[in-house]
Amino acid sequence: MFDCDGVLADTDDAWAEAERMLCERHAGLFTDELRASTHGLSMRDTVVRLAAHMAVPPATEQLEAELIDLAAERIQAHLVPLPGAVDLVTTVAAALPVAVASNTPRAILNVILGSIGLLDRLDTSLAGDEVTHPKPASDIYVTAAARLGVTPAEVVVIEDSPTGVRAARLAGCRVLGVEAPGRPRLADVEASFPDLPALANHLQALLPPAPLHST
Repeated sequence: MFDCDGVLADTDDAWAEAERMLCERHAGLFTDELRASTHGLSMRDTVVRLAAHMAVPPATEQLEAELIDLAAERIQAHLVPLPGAVDLVTTVAAALPVAVASNTPRAILNVILGSIGLLDRLDTSLAGDEVTHPKPASDIYVTAAARLGVTPAEVVVIEDSPTGVRAARLAGCRVLGVEAPGRPRLADVEASFPDLPALANHLQALLPPAPLHST
């Protein structure tokens, strides 16, 4: 199972710009520290954290809707897959069931996965607004595992944030980390890698051979 933002798609700058614009729209101060603190959080937890830095924040539901609109526009304009993402998912999907489990809302998750060409290569995907308690709770990984017909203990999760790692570990999954430059160090992972090609080299030795297709 893969997280999406920061693992498969390069959306960090788009989300940061959307959060900055939301703060400024409501007389809030947006800093690098505040942006780092929202990395990997659910939409609800993100806007609650941003609201604490606004002069007179509106209702949480309004902030969520505004942030989704701002993020969708910027993600569509600047979206690119991270190097190695499409190849890695394609390789894994040839041998094992594959899922994406992301705190990103469904409306944006479909845009991301469709734009980078991965939507039809997955067995299932689960968005943050489709579970009662998104990451760092375990719900999203427990539910995604059930959809694949496996137990969480049979799942290997690829994550890039402490929030996601915590969710996967609470679910009982194995976790591998991707630590891009500038990202926080990930604790409680079996191994961490600087990028997806390095991770792919590690996974190649663990994957069963792809099934042969008769002609």
